[in-house]
Amino acid sequence: MAINRVSTNQYFRLTTERMSKQQSELIKIQGQLATGQRVLKPSDDPLAMSTALGAKASQRVIDSFQSNIVYLNNQLGQMDIALGSASDIMVQIKQTMLSAGNATMTPSDREILAQDLEGRLDELRGIANRQDANGNYLFAGTYENQEPYQTPNPPAVTGRFLEQPNATAAAAVEGRSVEVARGRSIDTNITGYQLFTDPASGEDAFEVLRDAISLLRNPGFPNGQEGATPSDTYKKAFDDRRAQLDSIFDQVQLGRTKVGVRLREAETLDQINAAAQTELERVAGEAVGLDYAKAISELSQGQLQLQASQQSFASTSQLSLFSFLK
Repeated sequence: MAINRVSTNQYFRLTTERMSKQQSELIKIQGQLATGQRVLKPSDDPLAMSTALGAKASQRVIDSFQSNIVYLNNQLGQMDIALGSASDIMVQIKQTMLSAGNATMTPSDREILAQDLEGRLDELRGIANRQDANGNYLFAGTYENQEPYQTPNPPAVTGRFLEQPNATAAAAVEGRSVEVARGRSIDTNITGYQLFTDPASGEDAFEVLRDAISLLRNPGFPNGQEGATPSDTYKKAFDDRRAQLDSIFDQVQLGRTKVGVRLREAETLDQINAAAQTELERVAGEAVGLDYAKAISELSQGQLQLQASQQSFASTSQLSLFSFLK
């Protein structure tokens, strides 16, 4: 019968290799406990690591969507505040225009109304030219670096939207949207042309107001149109302009409704994205996450096994033939 002998050197080598392996396992478990991750490198579990990395990549994409939603909420929120102020100013303008149709006013009364309308016009134009935190004009469409409504003569020629013909101005509604989810973008674009232009006449609120101010300051108005009394002429002139302002007011209200709808959609998508992030975090955690109770138990067992191996090795390494020759 063959007898297998283990030399002292071989025993030492096998024992030290075993203890080295135990120490490596303990170091790995300690690393897992320190990071909270079961998989510390791809070779530990390639499939689990691939799943976790895919989930993390998707989370980063959603993070960018969430950042876009923050920007979108900021832009739309500023628009909503601006349009609320514009609505209030236009209500006050229409009240002043109602008084302007009274033919019994004195020139002094008419000048007071003219100055009031001038102040309201400047307020309304200030809202139409409002800028965001980056200095971009909120209601300039794709021409966000250009003031939508300049003061006419000087520096503008007409004071109309972007100093452009209506057809060109209308084209400024294109091209401003923010991606807030996969395959879903929300338009941030509501232009001054859409908000402050009468669809029927093509005139904007500022043209209408400038015309009304000119009439109030024109000593020759009314000019005695045949068959019309001064009272009729005054009333018709300002009634017509109030009707235009009513139409423009409806456009402002429609724009504010659009802003509200987009804000609501952004809120919904924010919640959906947040839920998706939570689910992806769960997937990544399950793929490479650590069972702390199990890891602590394995660490304790490993420490005991290593301690036993070390003690056994220490005792055995002291043995030799001379130990028995006493």
